[in-house]
Amino acid sequence: MKKARLIKIIAIVVAAILVLYTGLSIYGAHEAMGIPRLPLEENVSPADVGLAYEDVSFSSRVDNVTLRGWYLPADGDYAIIIVHGGFQNRLDDAVDTLNLAHDLVARDYNVLLFDLRGRGESEGTGQALSNIERDIGGAFDYIMNRGYASEDIYIIGFCSGAASACIFASQNEVGALVLDGCFADVRDMVKNQAGLMGIPRFLVDFFIPGVFVVSHIFYDFEMVNAEDVVADVSCTIFFIHEENDELISLEEMELLFELSTNPANQFWEAPDAEHSQSYKTHPDEFMERVDGFFSGLD
Repeated sequence: MKKARLIKIIAIVVAAILVLYTGLSIYGAHEAMGIPRLPLEENVSPADVGLAYEDVSFSSRVDNVTLRGWYLPADGDYAIIIVHGGFQNRLDDAVDTLNLAHDLVARDYNVLLFDLRGRGESEGTGQALSNIERDIGGAFDYIMNRGYASEDIYIIGFCSGAASACIFASQNEVGALVLDGCFADVRDMVKNQAGLMGIPRFLVDFFIPGVFVVSHIFYDFEMVNAEDVVADVSCTIFFIHEENDELISLEEMELLFELSTNPANQFWEAPDAEHSQSYKTHPDEFMERVDGFFSGLD
């Protein structure tokens, strides 16, 4: 009798642990994958920084979700697509994308600032590190339809936008990439974000397998790490890391640089800057380096 009761108690405890683990994994997946819509700030436009612009819309690849943004014309022959971070929109305050666009146009680069799906004014539902080929592909196709060749289209990505740009370029022909604050491994990024929220590392390590299983089941999430695909990027890449980045280590960015295969690739660590804020902290040096990088491609 005692043995049977012990087995029953053990079974109840194990079942309770499994239920708790599953429940917390579902909650973690929801928090990790779901991105709430961040509306555009009202009455803010490129006109505020003296830029002419067009309100534009285009369809994502495959599923034809309507994406919206601004096209900022310039006198040059090259176009730049800016891919914002995950919980941002085209007006990414952490980066200061509006003034960045101004400075790029001033150097004769045509610029597309757009909202990923579920962000800003774009339709659809926001989801972390998903629909990369569809959303960036739609933006890329839009720019090509304006008459640009693929080799004349550059992409600047920040944080998850940088990782997404890297993944996209590993599967598509792109003129060049600037990857600012690009994480090498999704799991490390999740762990670092959890750490900043005060969640103990051992708990994250324990639950992260369940979170990714649930993310795959409920969100159809397929994890692709930049470190696994960066060697497949054929264009030249400019890697940017911020000295005071609490989410992405210098070692991670250096790993991506080492794994990339183009000897013309460049690397810059922006001093005294936080995550994805190299331009915001050092606008003049950022522009000199990025413009010099693009100009050197000719």
